[in-house]
Amino acid sequence: MAIEIREVQNRKERKEFIKFAWQIYRKDPELNKHWVPPVIDDYMKTLDTEKFPLYEHADLAMFTAWKDGAMAGTIAAIENRRHNEVHNDKVGFWGFFECVNDQNVANALFAAASGWLRKKGLDAMRGPVSPSMNDQCGMLTKGYDSSPVFLMLYNPPYYNDLVKNSGHHIGQELLAWYIDQKIIDIERLRRIADYIMKKEGLSIRIMNMKDFDNEIERIREIYNKAWEKNWGFVPMTRKEFDFLAKGLKPLANPHYIYFVEDRNKRPVGFSLSLPDINQALKHVNGNPFSPVGLIKYLWYSRNISMVRTITMGVIPEYRNKGIDSILNAHIADYGGKHGLFASEMSWVLKANEAMSKLAKVIGGVPYKEYVIYEKAI
Repeated sequence: MAIEIREVQNRKERKEFIKFAWQIYRKDPELNKHWVPPVIDDYMKTLDTEKFPLYEHADLAMFTAWKDGAMAGTIAAIENRRHNEVHNDKVGFWGFFECVNDQNVANALFAAASGWLRKKGLDAMRGPVSPSMNDQCGMLTKGYDSSPVFLMLYNPPYYNDLVKNSGHHIGQELLAWYIDQKIIDIERLRRIADYIMKKEGLSIRIMNMKDFDNEIERIREIYNKAWEKNWGFVPMTRKEFDFLAKGLKPLANPHYIYFVEDRNKRPVGFSLSLPDINQALKHVNGNPFSPVGLIKYLWYSRNISMVRTITMGVIPEYRNKGIDSILNAHIADYGGKHGLFASEMSWVLKANEAMSKLAKVIGGVPYKEYVIYEKAI
């Protein structure tokens, strides 16, 4: 039977688009053991082109594939105009890809996405990016034996074959570094941090939650300056950053959000880590806000044992001065004292030798690998 492609048109179809993933992971015992269902309400907001701030400078189309009368796959196509302005190119993105193990279905999905992107005047497609480089991206290629941490993706191994067989090639490789806090030489890290702070006249502090809005703006300014030269990076608007920050605020522990300041109390670097709430979300089937889901979430949250360091940033004039060591020393010190004995540093470009060197110095192991694929269209 022919494969039918349908474009998502309304809220009901958007929810069906999101819920299709359950058909892939729940049917496979090995995948189901490690998969963390997405929070449905969060995905509904992310795919809402009227409310999610990204779509003030981006367009989105969602497609479903149907075979033998049943949904067989999903994909989203994204035109990020701000990305193309910053990088002076004509790249489109695809994400939210889920698919049965059928190359014809995958080909039909990619054809739908590429056709939509070509009509926008774009000449290449890149993904998975769901829906921007500041959100979830990368297809897992190594590390299927453990669950993803908060805001990282998981997928069946065969997805990579479906993508490559449809004509995509590797664009960038990403790493997730696992750091066992129990093997860190914390005394040595403290000495290094103290030496650098004295030498450079620096100090470190945690985030002031009572001054949340201003603190978020300080992070945004450093983040955009620190990452502006990185591959694929697009500076976040204030509205985008505020939307993200308010969503993460209930999860934030100020002892995992640090600022490094110079002698004039100017922030020159920061780090943002969050508890790996995926360890609790795994048990709520995508609905942590339902009465049963909330009870389960609170119950399993008691035993979260890991944090994810989502990002660090240092303004250009303070790079290569060891500020990252100061930040890591405090993250490891606090975590070790409060029962969080592991952390993941993710994601890091495989080509970023400086960050990989830092991860190795503190005992990190690259235990998961991801790929962002590209294809001319």
